[in-house]
Amino acid sequence: MHRLDHQPLQRAWEQLVHNERLDLEVRLLKKDGQWCWVHIIAVPEQDRGGRVERVVGVVRNTQELHETQDALAEARRLETVGTMAGGIAHEFNNHLTPVRGYIELALDQLGRGHPAAEGLNTALNRVEYCSDLVSQIQAYGRKSLLLPKPTELTRILPSVLRVALSVEREKAAKVSFQEQWPPMLPTVWLDQGQFQQAITHLVRNSLQAMPKGGKLIVRADEIYLDDRQCENRAGARPGDFVRVSVADTGVGISPEHREHVLDPFYTTHGRSEARGMGLKMVQGMAAQHGGWLEIASEPGKGTEVSLFFPVKKVDEKQAAAAKTDADGTMKVLPAAPVGRVLVADDESFIREIVRRVFETEGWVVDEASDHSEVSQLIKEKPTEYDLFILDVTMPGPSAESTVAEILRGLPRAKILMISGFSRDSRVDHLLAMGNIEFLGKPFSPKEILSRVDRMMAEPG
Repeated sequence: MHRLDHQPLQRAWEQLVHNERLDLEVRLLKKDGQWCWVHIIAVPEQDRGGRVERVVGVVRNTQELHETQDALAEARRLETVGTMAGGIAHEFNNHLTPVRGYIELALDQLGRGHPAAEGLNTALNRVEYCSDLVSQIQAYGRKSLLLPKPTELTRILPSVLRVALSVEREKAAKVSFQEQWPPMLPTVWLDQGQFQQAITHLVRNSLQAMPKGGKLIVRADEIYLDDRQCENRAGARPGDFVRVSVADTGVGISPEHREHVLDPFYTTHGRSEARGMGLKMVQGMAAQHGGWLEIASEPGKGTEVSLFFPVKKVDEKQAAAAKTDADGTMKVLPAAPVGRVLVADDESFIREIVRRVFETEGWVVDEASDHSEVSQLIKEKPTEYDLFILDVTMPGPSAESTVAEILRGLPRAKILMISGFSRDSRVDHLLAMGNIEFLGKPFSPKEILSRVDRMMAEPG
C-alpha cells in the first residue's frame, strides 16, 4: 500500500470497528511494480452483544476511472493554457509586426555599409528570436490541425529547448545540459507546434528521471537507412532522415515497464506527475509526419528517445520564397502589377506599417479599422479593389460575413487574411471560401510583398 494511504486507512479501520461504514480509496502495489487505485467499501456486522463479529465489503479497481479523470484534467489544463497563450501571443505578434517592419525598412534605406546597420541587424535577430519564442509558447497549449511547413531544425531547436526547459525550471537547474547538432541539417516538413509539445514532453520525462541531477543531451543529425538497417526497427523504412534525440543519465526504464511505455496514459512517475497521452502522443506526432519513434534504455544508466523525420525536398516555388537578401531578410520576387488595396486591421500601427510598405511599391492604399468600415468602403468602391488585406479578429461582423460580401461583388477577389493568432480550423474555413491566403503575424515587409506578388501573379 502507498505510504500516503496508511493513515487514512488506519482511521477508517478504527471507525469500522466502532460500527461505522468504511468508504475509502487507496493505492496498492501490483506484481508488475505499478500502483493501482482501488475503492474499498465495507460495513461491520455485529453479534448479539453488539460487538463487531465480521466485516463484509467489496474492493473495486478504479484505476481506469482515475486515468480518465487525469486525462480530463489535462485536457482542461491544456485548453486553459492554450487560451491564455493564444491571447498573449496575439498581442505580442501584433506589436512585433511594426517593430520588425520598421527595422527592415530602415535597413533597406540605409544599406549594409551604414554605421547603424550592424545594430539594426542585431535588433532584427532579437525580433526573430522573440517571434519564435512566442510561437513555441503558443504551441505548447495549442489544439489545431496539423500544419507542416519546410523547417530547418537547427534554426528552431534553441528556442524549442528553452521553452521545454522552462516548464520544469527547478529540475532543469539540477542537471547539466548539452546541445549536439551540426550548423545545418536537411529540410523536414514539420508542424512546429506539435514538435514543441513532443520535445517538451521528452525533456520533462528526462528531468523527472534525474531528481538528484545528471546529464541531459539533445542531439540532431542526418541519417540514411537502407533495407537491412530497417529490418528490426518498427515503423522504419529506407531513406534519408533527420533524427532528433533526447537522452538522459537517469534511472532508466525497467524491463517490466518498457513494454508499457507507449500505452496511453502510462507513466512510470507518481499519479501527480501523469501527463495524459505521454509517449503515445509523441509517437503519434512522429507517425503523422511520416516518421517514427525509438526508445533505448538501461536501468540505472539512462534513456534515449529518438524521433525520425523524413527529409523532403522543397519545390522551386518554396525555395524562391525562402531565398534571402544579403542582410538576411527575405528576397522579394519580381514585382507584380500594382493597384488599389484595402488594408483592414483594428490596430492602427499595423495599418500604418502595411500602408507604408505598399505605398513604397506604388499601391494606392485605403484603410479600415473594423468589418463595418470594410463593408462601407466596398459599397462606395464596389469594383475598385485589386487586393484585400484583412485581420481575422477585427471588431464588428465576422470575418466570414465580410469575405462573403466581398466575393458577392468580386468573385475572383484576391484576399490575404492576417492574424496574430495561429492558423486554426476557422482560418481554414475562410481559405476555402475563395481565392484567399493566410499570413501570420509578425510578418516582415518582404514576406507580405512576396506573398502578394505570388497571389497577384496567379490567375483569378
